[in-house]
Amino acid sequence: MKKILVALAGAVLFAPAVWADSEFSVVVQGGASHYTQSLSGSATGAAYGARFGILPTPMLGVELGYLGTQNNVEQSLDTGRVASTIKTNEGYADLRLNILPGSLTPYVFGGYGLTWVNGAAASGIPNRNVNTLPFGGGLEANLGNFKLGGRFQYNYLFDRIYTGSNNGTTTGVGADKGGNSDFYSVSLDLGASFR
Repeated sequence: MKKILVALAGAVLFAPAVWADSEFSVVVQGGASHYTQSLSGSATGAAYGARFGILPTPMLGVELGYLGTQNNVEQSLDTGRVASTIKTNEGYADLRLNILPGSLTPYVFGGYGLTWVNGAAASGIPNRNVNTLPFGGGLEANLGNFKLGGRFQYNYLFDRIYTGSNNGTTTGVGADKGGNSDFYSVSLDLGASFR
């Protein structure tokens, strides 16, 4: 019991030093998104989102975010695909590592997301949930309590998305897992931090 009390007392004394440099941030983002490989014929579209960050230390933290995209899928006679608009809504959580903490901070991140793909049934892309690996990097300027930055996020899709038929079955053209149907976004960020 004495060891537990000593450990708790040490944690109480040590916690203020750790949390003294902690930061909570709220960021909104807007930019562009694009699909790769089998959906690379889609037009570059809009990307928008928001994220909350908790950095208990200046170097390492956790982010919870939302990323939405909207891209026009162009008609392809070769694959039997008609034009439509593909929309995604992704919720994600990631670990963030600040490479050089300070007033200008480059960082990298990676985590897990769940993406809802919808709106492109005319192109044979069914409405469905897709497991996603979001990762990337960015640069953030800390201007007092405000943040201004840029971010690149690549979204690796683990699940199949089929295109080229109206029923989304294997009769369509397979945009197979990962490298055939991923998408990325580039955004400008604006936010606030609370220390």
